[in-house]
Amino acid sequence: MKRRTTSASVGVAGTTSGNSLLRPLSYPTFRYYWTGAFISSIGSWLQLTAVLWLVRNMGGDTLVGVVNLVNWIPVLFLGLFAGAIADRMDRKRVVLWSQGVMMVCSILIGLCVQLAWVHDLVLMVFLAIAGIAYAIFVVAWIATIPVLVPREELLGAAALNNLQFNLARFVGPILGGLLLLAANDYVPFYANALSFATFMVLVVVSRTEMPPASSGSGSMLSKVLEGMRYVRGNRWMIKVLATSCGISFFGFSFIVLIPSVCRQILLVSGHNYGFLMGMTGLGALLGLLAVAFLKSRVGFKAMMALGCLLNAAFLAAFALSDMYWLSCILAAGAGGSFLLCNAAAIAALQRNTIPEMQGRISSMGVVSYVGVFPIGGLVLGILSDVVSLRFSLFFAGCACVAVALFVVFFVSVPGD
Repeated sequence: MKRRTTSASVGVAGTTSGNSLLRPLSYPTFRYYWTGAFISSIGSWLQLTAVLWLVRNMGGDTLVGVVNLVNWIPVLFLGLFAGAIADRMDRKRVVLWSQGVMMVCSILIGLCVQLAWVHDLVLMVFLAIAGIAYAIFVVAWIATIPVLVPREELLGAAALNNLQFNLARFVGPILGGLLLLAANDYVPFYANALSFATFMVLVVVSRTEMPPASSGSGSMLSKVLEGMRYVRGNRWMIKVLATSCGISFFGFSFIVLIPSVCRQILLVSGHNYGFLMGMTGLGALLGLLAVAFLKSRVGFKAMMALGCLLNAAFLAAFALSDMYWLSCILAAGAGGSFLLCNAAAIAALQRNTIPEMQGRISSMGVVSYVGVFPIGGLVLGILSDVVSLRFSLFFAGCACVAVALFVVFFVSVPGD
């Protein structure tokens, strides 16, 4: 008989762990899911590293931006509906099916590359299908966390989820760069497929049952519109979401230019590219530490403004750098400062949202981050091809200054 995990059933396990960030890992079900999500995230960033490098060899920065856009844009259009899907369907099945679809897409891309059938349109079709699955998965996974740990452990569980995602941003690109150096171009795609399969196995082994899906009243669209009306009634949320969109559009999208930075400016090979890409993830981990340090000292608005200004400075310096190791440090700074701003924005939304709206507001946060940055990547890619690579990076830094000014003069957070 499968064991259903609820706050009551896992309450005993948490009593012996002490008050620490790692305490949610004392709950076996959360540990299975978290480990699977971490491995899956590593595979996803490993594949993205390989995709951007492969596409850059096929064309210019505009093509890189287009392919990256196709990979992530489903989150922009489906993110809000994914929250409603997570509320109305068995989340465990949603996680399994979405991971399965992404696994199949990775295998097919790997086969195309291995058999020399790869074409930019074929690649974009598979990435678009995987992107749709990811858009549904990421919200379902976040909505699953409250089922795996008791309520008093949610903050720690959310922090650990941030940790695994950003640690994967560090580990995945480095592994991707090493595989590009030591193996064939198709190997990273098979490795990513294996990461999805591992997550699926861990979910099944966990034997966790989700609460009964709520049929609710009204259509999925009506639920989405209800969430939008809630945000419209709290106008400060619109400005915070706009800040998250702005910093994602300009402050995070520069990663699509990293392959060209390595090829045209730094003149380094694939494994060096992977390490430089991974440094943005290492910086994000440092950004999490900055959030933990500043959260009891300054308000959310101050953290958002500081993150934007630091992001602008690091991107401007990154645009001017000709030294590989300096560029690595600056990339880490850009990744950390982006995380500082975005984490403060999402935390401000979650702290001031009523419980019944948490899922839909969280999905809006995911859309503002994951759904917007690929559009910025396309814009920066076009600027790089039309004007210059350095100009595109410097432009992104200047735009982050504008976002910081918007925060200072227009954003407010209740109880900040």
